Amino acid sequence: MRQFLSTARKLMVCSLACLFFLPSCVKDDATVDVALVNKLSNEKGQISTEWINLSLELTKETPGFTVPVAARTFAYIGLGMYEVLVPGMKDYKSMQGKLAGFTPGTMHEVTTGNLDWALSFNECMYRLYKMLYRNSSPAGLEAIEKLYNKHLNAILPYVSKTVAESSISYGAAQASAIYSYSKTDNQEDAFLNNYPSNYSGPNGQGFWSPTSNKIRKPLQPYWGQVRTFLAYHTIKAEMIAPPSFSEDKTSSFYAYALEVRNRVENLSRQEEIMVKYWNDEQDNSITPAGHLMSILAQILDTEKKDLGFCAFAFMKLGITLHDATVMAWKTKYTYNTVRPETYIREYIDNEFLSLINPTATPEYSSSPAALAAASAEVLGGLFGYNYAFTDRTYEFRKDIDGSPRSFKSFEHMEEEISTSNLYGGIHYRFSLEAGEKQGVEIGKGVNAIR
Repeated sequence: MRQFLSTARKLMVCSLACLFFLPSCVKDDATVDVALVNKLSNEKGQISTEWINLSLELTKETPGFTVPVAARTFAYIGLGMYEVLVPGMKDYKSMQGKLAGFTPGTMHEVTTGNLDWALSFNECMYRLYKMLYRNSSPAGLEAIEKLYNKHLNAILPYVSKTVAESSISYGAAQASAIYSYSKTDNQEDAFLNNYPSNYSGPNGQGFWSPTSNKIRKPLQPYWGQVRTFLAYHTIKAEMIAPPSFSEDKTSSFYAYALEVRNRVENLSRQEEIMVKYWNDEQDNSITPAGHLMSILAQILDTEKKDLGFCAFAFMKLGITLHDATVMAWKTKYTYNTVRPETYIREYIDNEFLSLINPTATPEYSSSPAALAAASAEVLGGLFGYNYAFTDRTYEFRKDIDGSPRSFKSFEHMEEEISTSNLYGGIHYRFSLEAGEKQGVEIGKGVNAIR
C-alpha cells in the first residue's frame, strides 16, 4: 500500500504538470461519461460531513479565525466541494459565470473516464484545507493528514493505479483552481490582521467603541467592502438607518434599550441555557457560521444524502454565510451604533452586565440574526420550510448545558437565535429585525442560483 501511494504521488506531479496545460474551460453543455455520472450518484455523503466537522475543530484552534474569516473559509470549502464534483452531477451546472469573479475557465474539465469521485474529493479537500488552514496548530495540521489518509487508505485498495493517479491529479488541480480564485478577493491573509491599526471610527455620543472587550480595537472594520459572491440590490435594510440616538426616556431608542435591560434581568433558567447555547461569537468557538454548517452536516447525515447533494448543500450554505456576514459588517460600520450594555450602563442602570460578551463591532445590524435568517431560507429551499430537526452540535460540551435542541422548522431555529441575542443583552430588537431582513434577501438570492 505504502509503495503504491508513493508511486501514485510521484506520478501525480507529472500528471498535474500536463493537466494544467490542458484547456480548462467548463462549458454549460459539456458532457461527462454516463458511467461517471451514475457512479457519483452512488457515492455516500459521509466523507463530506467528516471534512466539514474537521473544519469546525480547526476553526476553534486556528489563530485569527474570527467570525468573518471563518465564514469566508466555509464558503470556499463548500465551493471546492461542489466544483470538484459538479461535472459528474446530472442537471447541475458549475458556478463559473454565476459568482463574482468566478469566470468561466477557472476550473478544469474532466478529461478522462478513469475517475473515482471520492478519491478526487478527498484530494481536493486535503489540499484546500492545507492552504486555507495553513497557520493552524501542529495538532490541527496533523488532523488534516489523519482524515486524508483515513479516506485514502479506504479507497486505494479498490481502484486501479490508473484511476488512482487520474483521480488524485484531478482533485489536486481543482483545489488549486479554487484557492487561486479565493485569493482574488484579497483576503487570503485576513486572519493576520483582524484588528487593523489604521482604522479610526467616529467618536461622540451614540457612537460605538469597543470599551467592553478584551481587545479594544474594532474587528475587521473594512469587511463590509469584501467581495460578495452575489450582488444584492434589494436588501432594504442595508442602508436604512437605525432609530436616532437619544437619552430621552420617552424616545424609541431608550425604550429599545430598556427592553434589553429588563429581559436580561428577568431571565428564567431555560432562557439562560438558550442564550449560552447560541453564544458562538466568543474566542476559540466554531463561530455562528460554523454552528449553522454543523446543523447542515447533521441533517445530511440523518437523511443519508449522496455526496453530490451534500456538496451542493454545503456550497449554497457556505456562500450564504459569507455574504450575510459581509452585508451585516457593511451596515455595522456605516452606522456605528452604540451597544446596549454601554447605553444601559450610562443612561438606565450603571450596574448592568450583559449575559454574554459582544464582538468588537458596532451593534447594528445583528450578524447572528442575518446569518440565521439567510440560512433558514437556504436550508428551507433544500429540505422544506417545515422540516423538523434536532441540533446536537454541543451535546458533549461541559462548560454549558449543550443538551440537544429540537426545532419544528428552520424559521423556528432562526427565531431562537435572534431571541438569544436579545436576551443575552448584546442586540436591540431593531437590530435583530434589520439583520433578519438582510438575511432573508440574501437567502432568496442564493436560492435563485442553480
